[in-house]
Amino acid sequence: MNLTYIKYFLTVAKYLNFSQAADQLYISQPALSRQINVMEKELDLELFIRSNREVKLTPAGSVLVEAFQKIYDEYNLAVAKAQNTHKGMSGDLNIGILDGEYVGDLFPDALQYLNKYYPDLNVVLRNYSFKGLVDRLYNGKLDIAITLYFDIKNRTNIQYRIIDETNKDNLAVIRSHPLASHESVKLYDIKNETLIIDSVEDSEESSKLIIDECRTRGFTPRIQYAPSIQTVMLMVESGLGVAILDSRNALRQNPNIKFLSIDANFEPYLTLAWHQNNQNPARELFTKLFFHEKID
Repeated sequence: MNLTYIKYFLTVAKYLNFSQAADQLYISQPALSRQINVMEKELDLELFIRSNREVKLTPAGSVLVEAFQKIYDEYNLAVAKAQNTHKGMSGDLNIGILDGEYVGDLFPDALQYLNKYYPDLNVVLRNYSFKGLVDRLYNGKLDIAITLYFDIKNRTNIQYRIIDETNKDNLAVIRSHPLASHESVKLYDIKNETLIIDSVEDSEESSKLIIDECRTRGFTPRIQYAPSIQTVMLMVESGLGVAILDSRNALRQNPNIKFLSIDANFEPYLTLAWHQNNQNPARELFTKLFFHEKID
């Protein structure tokens, strides 16, 4: 007994007509009759009552229809799931997004497409710090990280594509701050301010870029380090200092905070990154959807 026999039996049971069943199976009617006879001999059961006018299921055949249909459906479902997993259509796709970044406008179409056409693919979205994203790319807990270019561009074995090159740096200040009366400032204007910066432990590149540029402009900033971007945001909201944040930072939506244009560019381009050894086929599928590329 094999799945071919089961398929033949179920098709005849559906049509109760050997000629019609043979047409659906793309085999000849005599060949189908022989296969059913072989099946009946193997099971030592009569499955159909045949006459010149009609074909009927025997009581034993009726019992087997339900049981064999279940077996056949479960087999096809298992194969489909395996194929979908191989093609990146099921399983998990873990995407990490930098704390504080607003990305809701970027990939709803891709996620809706996946939800509609690949319902067995479980997309998991979580926020992490700079270090949290990088660590998880390296240990395989994340398939994709959405982060800022300056923190990812020189990472070993990390590949990336820039999503939004229009993302700019701004000076974030509480609206009661004297600088809030301006629309734009120069970096030198913050020489006497407390500048809140993400810690070296979280993003060595972020603090280095900002401090080096300040020194190039002729001053050393008064630094207050925060353990993460999320804490930087909280400290700015509390009026404990000012911070350089990109224009996609969610703090921009806070009515009590003002973002000022600044004459500095630390390459905060929003970037989609992944480890070059990541073998999750769903990662490539999502990337192609995101960039509107042809899906194989």
